[in-house]
Amino acid sequence: MTNYTATSRAAASNRVVKNVSLRSTVLVLTFLLSGPALHARVELQPCKNHVPPEQQIALGRKVVEQVYRQMPILPDSSPVTQYIQNLGSKLAAEAPGYKWPYNFHVVNVADINAFALPGGAIFVNLGTIQAAETEAQLAGVMAHEISHVVLQHSVCNAEKEQKVGLLAGIGQIAASVALGGAAGDLAAQGIGATAGLGFLKMSRGAERQADLMGVGILYDAGYDPRGMAQFFEVIQAKYGAGGAQFMSDHPNPGNRTEYVTKEVASFVPRQNYITTSPAFQTLKQQVAGMRPYTAREVASGVWKRQPSQ
Repeated sequence: MTNYTATSRAAASNRVVKNVSLRSTVLVLTFLLSGPALHARVELQPCKNHVPPEQQIALGRKVVEQVYRQMPILPDSSPVTQYIQNLGSKLAAEAPGYKWPYNFHVVNVADINAFALPGGAIFVNLGTIQAAETEAQLAGVMAHEISHVVLQHSVCNAEKEQKVGLLAGIGQIAASVALGGAAGDLAAQGIGATAGLGFLKMSRGAERQADLMGVGILYDAGYDPRGMAQFFEVIQAKYGAGGAQFMSDHPNPGNRTEYVTKEVASFVPRQNYITTSPAFQTLKQQVAGMRPYTAREVASGVWKRQPSQ
C-alpha cells in the first residue's frame, strides 16, 4: 500500500510538472508570436563633452536670467505657463538618464519655436501653443526639447564652437532663437547679439536622436507618440519646408514621419493613447484670445513698457 501511494504521488507530481512546462511553453510561444511585449526604447547616449552636470546647470540658470531680461516671458502665475509646467513635469518624469532640474517657460512671441538650454530650462513660444492642434502634438514638441537636454546637444555644440565659457553671458543668443526668421536677425541686432547663435541650432543627426528619444518619452507618459511627427507636418504645411523658424533651428532629418512611425511600431500598442484633454481645450480657448509679440516688437522693446499678460 505504501509503495502504491508513493508511486501514485510521484506520477501525479510528474503530471503537474509536465502541465506547468506545457503552460510555460505556450506562454513563451504566445509572447514570441504576439510581437514585442516591452517598450523597446531606442538606446541613445549623451554626446561627449567635458562640462560636468553641475556646471551645465549653473550656466543654464545664468542664461535663463538674461533671457528673462531680454524676452517677454509669461509669469509663472499665468494659467498658460502653469499648464506648460504641469505638462512638462509629466513628460520630464519619463526622461531617461541624468535627472536634470527641468523647468518650463512660455515666451510671449508669435513665431513657432521652442528651445532648450543647458541644465534643463525649456522655453516654448506662445505661437507654438497656438499652432498645436492636439495635446499630443504640443507634448511632442516638449518631449523633443527634453531629449535635447538629456542628450546634451547644446553643450556639445557650444564646446565645439569653444563658447562654453561664454554661455553665462549670452542670453541674447537664446532670445534671438526664440524670435526667428529675418525679423529675428533684426531683433538680435537690437538686443546686442552679434554672434554665437550656432550652439542652439541643431544638426540633422541631433534632430533625429531627439525625435527617437522624444517619441519614447511621449509613449511612456501615455501620449500618442505620433503626435510629434504630426506637429512637424502641421507647421510644414503652414509654412512650407524650412519656412518656420522651428524648422530652421530644428532641421528636418528627412523621412521624419517614416522613422518615427517605425520606432512607434516597436512599442506595445495601446488602445487609449492620450491625444487631447479638457485642460488642453481650455488652454486653446485662453491662447486664442492672446496676441503674442512679433519679433520686431520685441526688438523695439515695446513689451517692456506694457503690463504682463
